[in-house]
Amino acid sequence: MTTPLALQARPWIFGVAALALVLLAWLWFALCFTARAGAWWNSLYFFAAIYVVAILIATRGIRSWVGIFALLISALSLGCISLFIFG
Repeated sequence: MTTPLALQARPWIFGVAALALVLLAWLWFALCFTARAGAWWNSLYFFAAIYVVAILIATRGIRSWVGIFALLISALSLGCISLFIFG
């Protein structure tokens, strides 16, 4: 039995979603540098969690070039944040 085309998720959609999540996290990270008071959403661990979620979403779309690019960008971003955390 085959599944209908409408139910199959296209892999590039997950890549685009992961890229959007990473880009929003970059903007949020830049805004956090200008914050005067600390809050839970300004934590480096929160950004690490966002990048881990982006990696998980990007691995779902690894069959497309957008998914591979999103995986690369999110892994590099997680690596940079890890340098700040452990570094």
